[in-house]
Amino acid sequence: MIEQLKNSKQLTHTERDIAKYILEFPRIIIETSLEDLADQCHVSQASIIRLCKKMGCKGFSDFKTKLALEMTTISETSEEISIDLPFDKPATTHEITNTFYNMYSKTLDYEFKNLDILQLRRAAKLLQNADLIHIYGRGESLIIAEDFHYKMMRIGFHTSLETLNGFQEAHSFSVSDTQLKQVAIVISQYVNSLQVQYIVDELNANQIPFILLTATQNPWPYDMLAEVTLKINSPESRHKMGSFVSRNAMLFVLDCLFAEIFSLNYEQNVKNLKEFTKRKEQRNYYYRSNIDN
Repeated sequence: MIEQLKNSKQLTHTERDIAKYILEFPRIIIETSLEDLADQCHVSQASIIRLCKKMGCKGFSDFKTKLALEMTTISETSEEISIDLPFDKPATTHEITNTFYNMYSKTLDYEFKNLDILQLRRAAKLLQNADLIHIYGRGESLIIAEDFHYKMMRIGFHTSLETLNGFQEAHSFSVSDTQLKQVAIVISQYVNSLQVQYIVDELNANQIPFILLTATQNPWPYDMLAEVTLKINSPESRHKMGSFVSRNAMLFVLDCLFAEIFSLNYEQNVKNLKEFTKRKEQRNYYYRSNIDN
């Protein structure tokens, strides 16, 4: 949010004045009403709301919530710690653990309160009814995708995930695949890579509906092409120490999605999980027996 306010080139003169005031007094803004901010900046409330929407927010309240999340976490000394670089000097082990605990807690609290339940249910039903699920992710999103892929495999879903860079674009949908009911899930924080564009083009060309999970608040045109769009809030910039906030937010959403799918056919999925565990134990016994012999 801060980076957007600083660098956006789409702002009017009035909106730049509002942005300048927000950047000067971010902590005050979090506690300020729309009416008071309009008075302080000598602008209309409508101008502030337009600025908030340009920042990808639903309104001023949503803007303040996201701004507060971006400015967190607060350390024991009450100093603000950047999401991108959680500590700006060598820290003690206690300070590090406290920082990450607070950051993760606030991230999960925000995502829980802002998760689109209807979209989550739509995504779950879409995946539940699929014969074959294609999962796409690259970079850090690929690690998250692998976790979801493994969970789905354990309860008997047929999922496909290509982990080698470049091979995702090489995937071809065979004639036999067209006889199956296919769905895809595309996981991408910024949805701005050529790889994502290619994957979406291929999915649309083959008429495969897909779910988009992203941290981009305005992922046009991909949200128009996706059957379901699930958004998380990520105030991280590209110059970050790590994807601490976005990773945990995406894992939370995907865990909720997996649990929703599990719940749709609970008894069968419990049975599938037990059978998977039993097969794994039998294989482990077989391998150990061969090694001992």
